[in-house]
Amino acid sequence: MIATNNGSFPWKRPAGEAGPDGAVLDRITREAIGQQVRAGLDLITDGLVRRTDPVTQIAGPLEGITLGEWRAGFPGSGAGYRVPVVAAEIAWKGPILCEDYLFARDGAARPVKPVLTGPYTLARLAEDRAYNDRMALAMGLAIALNQELRALQAAGASWLQIDEPALLQSKEDFPLFTRLWEVLGRGIGAGLCLHLQGGDIGGLYPGLARLKRIACLSLDCVAGRANLDLLEGAPFPDTLKLSLGLVDGRSERVEDPEEIRAALRATRGLPGADRILLGTASDLGGLSVEIASAKLQSLARARDLGL
Repeated sequence: MIATNNGSFPWKRPAGEAGPDGAVLDRITREAIGQQVRAGLDLITDGLVRRTDPVTQIAGPLEGITLGEWRAGFPGSGAGYRVPVVAAEIAWKGPILCEDYLFARDGAARPVKPVLTGPYTLARLAEDRAYNDRMALAMGLAIALNQELRALQAAGASWLQIDEPALLQSKEDFPLFTRLWEVLGRGIGAGLCLHLQGGDIGGLYPGLARLKRIACLSLDCVAGRANLDLLEGAPFPDTLKLSLGLVDGRSERVEDPEEIRAALRATRGLPGADRILLGTASDLGGLSVEIASAKLQSLARARDLGL
């Protein structure tokens, strides 16, 4: 088993500072990476400290998109986000996250996993003034983000996480989603991980495990506690890794490693330990650094306890 963070890590804005500049964000990124490594994680993020919300830094740089008003209620978390306003055909203009990834990778003692909000979720949130067709809009986003994934892969990323929480709110769109995922993953040999936060995958499994080019399925097992029971009904493919989000970023309670281990032992249908990731169910960014670190330490200790 390996232990991983699936999202953000908290940081404290320096007193009297309105908006951190690049040098400050570099330092904060190093601190977030260091905290994750010291906690004992095997696979980390850069803490997402440069993200103002789940949409702005992913959709904003794409041609054809401007950023509109702030809204609350991002799928899965309820967080605020800028509405992507699509006024023209979407196109990828150049690398979006590569520079951030390279900075994080070069200063990390563990593999770093870039995290992107996926095309389906972005399309569900967008104000469409160009396509007048949700499928066409989502496909335009998938084509553009596929180029971003190719750029990250070329930069050396061996893991790539795609967050698609909106799928859990509109499960009837799964046939559409399968086509988007196939386009998104074309030419991607790096481990492509689908992360689903905010609920259970009832009605989507085992279909999710059959997606083309998927390497890892990552589940929220806190808000989606029923996910642990679904695995018993259908064998998990032996080519796929399973990431179980058993640490809750929405609560300040620090999970006990034995509690995490007990949840694993009570779950039937799990793949072998070499294909299991123990992860966070939701972002840690709303917690204190101390509590977030303690939660990640619990994941690492649970990993060491084994099944």
